[in-house]
Amino acid sequence: MGIYDQAAQAFRAHKDEAIAAFGLYRSYCGGTTLPRVPGMDTYDRLALRIANGKTVEQAAACEYAYRWHLAIRAPDQFRWDRPARNEACTVFGTPHTIGM
Repeated sequence: MGIYDQAAQAFRAHKDEAIAAFGLYRSYCGGTTLPRVPGMDTYDRLALRIANGKTVEQAAACEYAYRWHLAIRAPDQFRWDRPARNEACTVFGTPHTIGM
């Protein structure tokens, strides 16, 4: 069984918990728009974490950390010749504006 099949199965088994975790994750983001991330759906990632033994709170915190990991670029990826945007951030955007 592939990871997407596992995630779909986890979502079917933990749908309510995944929805609660998404609401909690969204509250961590301070009302910012949540950009889509290529690959697996956020609900599926949350359900998979819960199926693997995380609590709703832990799953939401893991998603928040995951999104920050996607958001922050390594310094060697900066192109300072484009000052119109924050070069420290990838196209995925940050989950929260604090610290920016």
